[in-house]
Amino acid sequence: MKSAFEMYREEFQGIEYCCYCLETKDGKHSCCSENHFVPFEDLDTADQMHIIDGEIALAAWQAEQQGVRHGR
Repeated sequence: MKSAFEMYREEFQGIEYCCYCLETKDGKHSCCSENHFVPFEDLDTADQMHIIDGEIALAAWQAEQQGVRHGR
């Protein structure tokens, strides 16, 4: 069985991120006054974990907001 980290690594594989602020490229030609984007899998483990932690936190917040909207 794969760990959550391994599953996220597969999901984000090929997505390009700014080397400086870790924002996704999303069609931009530059970010942070530079044009250095790298695929998720080429980021170091600490940066990958930072992105994954952010995704998990966002998902938790969205789930909480759904509960609030539905009176839970």
